[in-house]
Amino acid sequence: MRNSLMNLSPSIAFAAAVVLGVATPAFAQDYPARPVQIIVGYAPGGGTDLLARVIAPPLGKALGQTVIVKNVPGAGGQLGAAATLREGADGLAILALNHPDLYMAAARSEGQFKPGDFQIIMVDLKDPRVLLVQKSSDIADFADFVRRAKAEPGKLSVSVAQGSAQELFAKWLFDKLAIDVIVVGYKSGNDAATALLSGNVTATLGDDYARLNIKDRSKALFVAAKDKSPRWPEAPTLTAVLAPYGIALPSAEFLARYGIYAVPSSFRKNHPDAYRKLQGALIAARSAPEFRDYISNNQLQDLSIGRPGEEFDAAFAADMVGVDKIK
Repeated sequence: MRNSLMNLSPSIAFAAAVVLGVATPAFAQDYPARPVQIIVGYAPGGGTDLLARVIAPPLGKALGQTVIVKNVPGAGGQLGAAATLREGADGLAILALNHPDLYMAAARSEGQFKPGDFQIIMVDLKDPRVLLVQKSSDIADFADFVRRAKAEPGKLSVSVAQGSAQELFAKWLFDKLAIDVIVVGYKSGNDAATALLSGNVTATLGDDYARLNIKDRSKALFVAAKDKSPRWPEAPTLTAVLAPYGIALPSAEFLARYGIYAVPSSFRKNHPDAYRKLQGALIAARSAPEFRDYISNNQLQDLSIGRPGEEFDAAFAADMVGVDKIK
């Protein structure tokens, strides 16, 4: 197709390129010609939302355009993903979501979109799961939690973000332990954490970094990571606490939340130079002083990634094969 366009007059070739979606150098040079949105697929206040707001100013400087953060929560990320497909064909909307939530949202979208409609342009952070109870709780540790669940089936409850990998993780865990714990879904992880602090549930299954906002009012019973967390030093790893029950995790960081930024695959296909420009700007924005300071001040160096999404495509696809088997 490119060769055939070369035989046309310059004006006709340019028009044909636009109609056919063929990338032009002028598009990449001018990109972005308008403000860029980061569409956060969750409600305000969560870890994904906070990091999007930290990266937006340096990303704007790198791109030479204003970057606006907009929250489009609902349906486990489906609404934000759909909005990004509508508004991001020219790279003017970037989806801030989590893995594996993007894949799960696609699976539940009833054909509205599929995982292949998106390209993960950058992986930001890795955020393992943590099980939290109130700091004043008389539950001493995870073994105590399991003992009580077995002694009083159906009495303990755990809040999660409904329809997310948190919910899948909780159901997998309690099924493996053969304990009857009520899993209560909330609109967001922040709402799930509020339910714990309000005394509406026994515990909340959240994410290591994302739940730092309640660190002073909670304690962690485990962290689902290869190593202990410097943010929750009281928490043993899930691998360690499951060993006495003879349960092995599919992986040491099974269903960890990876913060991702994604764009429509059509943007990468039709405008590869602009795609690379945006990817480079995202990675460069993470080196800005305000972003580095945020990572350092919150002790997130061990979770920080900031790498091109293509490096994780195969691993993420393999994760979802494993999840499908668990379901």
